[in-house]
Amino acid sequence: MDNKAPGRSVDIELGGQEVITVDLDNLDPSPADVLDLLKEGNCKVWVWTKFAGEYWRRGFLEAAERIALTAVECKDFFRKTIFFTDLYA
Repeated sequence: MDNKAPGRSVDIELGGQEVITVDLDNLDPSPADVLDLLKEGNCKVWVWTKFAGEYWRRGFLEAAERIALTAVECKDFFRKTIFFTDLYA
């Protein structure tokens, strides 16, 4: 019997056809790949927050800040895009 605890992970859906599972216990110190996935998957705020928190807990403060700031930029962009699309519809 294996008493090893299951790993912690987050699934990110890309385009409704592909799901990428990211292992939270083995994050790369550079968040570049995670940021690409978060943007491409147009992830919800809780997913961005989860990753920022995980990087922060590991002491990768610059990476956590980069994720948080990118989340704000992306969500602000999507909100404005939706607003203007509705405005001109």
